[in-house]
Parts: sequence; C-alpha cells; structure tokens
Amino acid sequence: MATAKKTIKTINVTDVINVTRDMGDSLANMYYSNKDLKVAGLALSGYKTAISAAKAQIIYKKLTGSPETIEFFENKN
Repeated sequence: MATAKKTIKTINVTDVINVTRDMGDSLANMYYSNKDLKVAGLALSGYKTAISAAKAQIIYKKLTGSPETIEFFENKN
C-alpha cells in the first residue's frame, strides 16, 4: 500500500516553528520505539530549531510590535 507524501511549505517563521516541532515529535516517537541515540539527537535538533525560531519571533515582535509576521522570513512572491 502506497502512502501519500506530505508536502511541506513554510511561508513564515510560525510555519517553520510548527514543522520543526512536528519533526522533533516524530523523531522522538521513533527514538522511544527503537532507542537509537542518533534519532534522539535529530529530535533534539528539531526542537532546538523550533525554539530558536520562536525566540527570533519574540525578539522581532518586541522590536516592532508586529504580532503576526516577520518580513524577512516571508516569501516575497
């Protein structure tokens, strides 16, 4: 049985946070089932990226007061 591929498109930093958090969750679940330390490291890396993006978003919001988007993270199309 073929599985459908998930298409991921990130437009802004919130999308990046959500995608990397989900990747971390998926990899953490894999670690708990097979105890592979490389998978655990990848899960932590996904979480670290999500946290870093959230920090950037918070700093940007404090500096500009913009509640929703960070312009330089967005697609200009």
